Amino acid sequence: MGARLENKTVLITGTAGGQGRAAALLFASEGARIVGCDLKGEDNQETVRLVRAAGGEMVGMEPVDLADEAQVKAWIDFAVEQYGDFDVLYNNASGVRGGTVEGLSREDWDFNLANEVTNVWLAVKHAMPVFRRKGSGNIVITASVAGILAAAMPGNIPGNFVHNVSKAAVIRMMVNLAVELSPHNVRVNSISPGIIDTPATHGLIELAGEEVFTQGTLTKRVGQPDDIAYAALYLASDESSYVNGANLVVDGGWTASGGAGRPDPELAQVLAQAMADLTNVPTGEALVKG
Repeated sequence: MGARLENKTVLITGTAGGQGRAAALLFASEGARIVGCDLKGEDNQETVRLVRAAGGEMVGMEPVDLADEAQVKAWIDFAVEQYGDFDVLYNNASGVRGGTVEGLSREDWDFNLANEVTNVWLAVKHAMPVFRRKGSGNIVITASVAGILAAAMPGNIPGNFVHNVSKAAVIRMMVNLAVELSPHNVRVNSISPGIIDTPATHGLIELAGEEVFTQGTLTKRVGQPDDIAYAALYLASDESSYVNGANLVVDGGWTASGGAGRPDPELAQVLAQAMADLTNVPTGEALVKG
């Protein structure tokens, strides 16, 4: 057991699997008391069992629909009843429905906004009375490269329309929250994962093949839930006490490369030779040839 979160209580949404489960296990191993929630009751309780089996401390509440304000408030109240005022809110959970601009239904549009944007706002809204009482707080929000990079799909294939819009809104929300909540000593940061192998994405990765996703990255592998959990651990800990209003991108270099991946060594050599040839030609002639 580590001590990076010793004596801290951390609330994590979406702990039934994937990144939420990975964070619960890691945070608990670093000394945190975990309060989780999810719509999936059995899977959420399995996370609680795994954390306790590893020597950690966790309670969970389920089912919790984070787009329902009354249920969000009930979960926050449950956390306070269990462990008192908490230190960190990790808004990890989201729900996604894909579709193109014309193919997306109004129902699916509303579902995405409710489960990727509204759910974050509601959790922050009802956590703030606790942070006000404590005089400090720390909020970590899961955003996505989908809110940063073009269509955020290999080859800019359409279908992520409302997801991209929602995650861009989440990043903007994070910045606004960091500013607005700073007088209350509440830090707010976000993480933008790239392609991560979770229960929600595993089928797609298997169907398309990993290479479809890694061709646009600099690190040639698909991300794992622990990659995000370790980034969240840093933001949740006091080690990041001077980090506020930042969006930490964890995507294997997808964003840095513009989705184009590693440079082609052969093409790079050709271009390097072409540049060398140009430098050996008088300026005026080089411009004419160019």
